[in-house]
Amino acid sequence: MKAGRIVHDETQPKASMRWVMLAVIAFGTVAMTLNWFVMPPTFGGVAAAYSIDLPQLALLISGFVIGYGIMHIPAGFLAAKFGIRATVVTGLVLEGALTSLAGIVDGYPALLITRILAGVAASIYAGISIAAVSVWFKNHEHAVALGVVSASFSTGVAVGLYAWTPVVEGLGWRGALVLAGLVTLAAGLVVLLVYRIPKGIPSLLGVKLSGSAIAAVLRNRFLWRYGLAFFGGYGAYFSASQLIGVYAAADRGFSGGVVAIAGLLVGIAGIPGSITAGVLADRVMSARATFLLFLAIQGLGILSLPVAGPDTLWLSAAVIGFGFNGCFAVWLTAPGNDRSVPPELIGTAVGLLLTITAVGGFVMPWVFGEIAASAGYATAWIVIGLLTLVFGVFVLTASRRRRGEAFPATAEQSPVTSRR
Repeated sequence: MKAGRIVHDETQPKASMRWVMLAVIAFGTVAMTLNWFVMPPTFGGVAAAYSIDLPQLALLISGFVIGYGIMHIPAGFLAAKFGIRATVVTGLVLEGALTSLAGIVDGYPALLITRILAGVAASIYAGISIAAVSVWFKNHEHAVALGVVSASFSTGVAVGLYAWTPVVEGLGWRGALVLAGLVTLAAGLVVLLVYRIPKGIPSLLGVKLSGSAIAAVLRNRFLWRYGLAFFGGYGAYFSASQLIGVYAAADRGFSGGVVAIAGLLVGIAGIPGSITAGVLADRVMSARATFLLFLAIQGLGILSLPVAGPDTLWLSAAVIGFGFNGCFAVWLTAPGNDRSVPPELIGTAVGLLLTITAVGGFVMPWVFGEIAASAGYATAWIVIGLLTLVFGVFVLTASRRRRGEAFPATAEQSPVTSRR
């Protein structure tokens, strides 16, 4: 063994174990997302306990998203320096501990702080879990694997928003938060015990960071174009998923049952959407064509909202969720497919994509709100639906040159050098 190389752990599983690695990361994703969306079912108890109103409750959601958004790229640095496995486990354990702590602390300011920090922890897991899957899956399995991860995200949303309601009713809001945190702590332990990196890529155990290598990733035009292509769709989805209920009830006067079904379907329709897009991208179409197809589906779903009646609103909601998660699954393959990105920096590349779209997640709901207030909901839906499609043009300009370049075969050839 040459000096400076990391000695590989011979006890690690063979490549045939990639589906086991995917399963454990998917389980962690469900737990991570549960801890993200577990707050809304507790709002009644939180409001009563701290005598707060809707703005303060909404700030608990925004606080989590702020923490989540600022940590994407730094999480990639942590994964490169300390290794993928250590980073994903740390993210899950911290998020679980902070969620449980949210059920114990006394006072609204302390609760808000725990949610901001929980968002930081969730971000550490979310981006690096994509890298943890991408290093195991290549070529004709990559999109399907990330489709499973995206479906796991949707599953976690459904569990947090709907399945956890009986838990809140049975244990109270504090007990429900403590239990959700313990579930995620258990998931972190499972990932620690089961997940291993594939053989032949010792740099994934941790390397000395190189400023030039990191700068090359952050300047990567291929990744920037892919990020901008989903800028509109990503933000439009969060506008639709969070405001479709308000629109249906307040603007259209639909019944509570119609509103509830639409809110549920915009989330769970993403499960089949993710898997379907993954299969198409791996076996039938290119990743780029599949991305554009599902982006078009999402955009058309949003554009159909102004004409949807109480009997068809559920279909528009399902189409939006189906299209968005299909886009998301295929979009996430870009860093792993770009061979100019060293394996140990895939997490940083994923962080770059998520950071770009996080801006869209802030801008698009704001744009929607301003237009809805001045010109009505129908105009607002049409505008963000069209923006979803317009931003997709950026993916057509993404250069193929980088994807044709092979990344270095060893840590010694990589611009990022080994730690030991």
